[in-house]
Amino acid sequence: MSVRGWIPFVASRWFRSGRESGPSLAPATAGIAVGVAALLCVIGVMNGFQLGFIDAVLDLDSYHVRVPAGVDGPASVSGIIDALPGATAALPFVDVRTMVANKRGKAAALRIKIVPDDALSLDPALAARLELRSGEFSGGLVVGSELSKRLDLRVGDVVSVLDVSADEEEGIDASMAGLSVAGVFHCGYYDFDAALAFLPESSAGGLGRGEAPTIGIKLGDRYGDARAIAELAEAGIAGAESWREYNRAFFGALRMEKSVMMMLVGLIFLVVGVNIFHSMRKAVYGRVEDIATMKALGADSASVRRVFMLDGIAAGVGGALAGLCAGLLVSMNVNEVFSAIEAFVAFAYRIVGAGGSAFEIFSPKLFYIGDVPVRLSFAETLFITAAGASSAVAAAWAASSRVSRILPSEVLRDE
Repeated sequence: MSVRGWIPFVASRWFRSGRESGPSLAPATAGIAVGVAALLCVIGVMNGFQLGFIDAVLDLDSYHVRVPAGVDGPASVSGIIDALPGATAALPFVDVRTMVANKRGKAAALRIKIVPDDALSLDPALAARLELRSGEFSGGLVVGSELSKRLDLRVGDVVSVLDVSADEEEGIDASMAGLSVAGVFHCGYYDFDAALAFLPESSAGGLGRGEAPTIGIKLGDRYGDARAIAELAEAGIAGAESWREYNRAFFGALRMEKSVMMMLVGLIFLVVGVNIFHSMRKAVYGRVEDIATMKALGADSASVRRVFMLDGIAAGVGGALAGLCAGLLVSMNVNEVFSAIEAFVAFAYRIVGAGGSAFEIFSPKLFYIGDVPVRLSFAETLFITAAGASSAVAAAWAASSRVSRILPSEVLRDE
């Protein structure tokens, strides 16, 4: 056998379990695979919920860039479209925070967004996000599905909306305005379905008078907001606000949640690496005689360490790749997996005669979701896979450092 050939031969022999080869590294490989697969599933589902919330907020409320509208100045829809080649939509609107009550007097807080009558054609992303479950987007107030349930509203019902106006001469005036419910929408974001409504300008009457209008801008690339604000400033349009600044508290909380999750990812693989380190260190102690014999036959410490490094690479890379495949398979079919679990539980309940045919993991009575969203980014997937593989490699490198301190003369003399 060649000098180079004996290293992988011994590494493969020591990787397997046996009376002569010692404990197997297969459990460590399986542990890394399970860790990588579980973390990919958790990160994918968390990203799905987070990005779903962000998309709903940007499409329905904050937009990518907000600009105070001018009456005759450059801050108009046409001026913004001309100044921003990357803009996909520009929609003027007025936000009104008020109270709404049904005919029986039951009230709820509501934010009404007064938009042009052709808002859905001006903003295709808004049309795609809003799922009209009944009625249409014209002729009156379009309320969310949760608000419709809370106040028992149907298309055609008339609701009372608190209209408050302030004037320097007349002071503050409050009155109740009657608005007809023209439609019911569902967007999947509970806060908007429960407390946001849209109202075409032609149906607003005097509601929102005196409120400063705003132009919401949608960009082809949401992360190009800083460049868009700079281009608007060059065109003489001041006062633009990015979606990052407008939703600083909300997106900051999501970013903190993501940072904590990534820290947990590091801690999990740190624990896995420590376990592998102790396993391989025990393997080094258990193979002192073999190491001493190989050194007596001419092998140097670096060559013997390569044996343990190969085992560590095999355990880390093999486990990480297996976990990557399993994690992607489960993540991309997570709803089917939950459906299979629900079917199995229902079948088990029927076998024992305990019912349970309506068992749901994410019951609509408890969770405001239909399907579990999953989104995995390439960078995060690569990081988790590399972390799983590198933890085993680092553990093998650290555990094999004792090889250089094993002296054949002392070990073989004692024997």
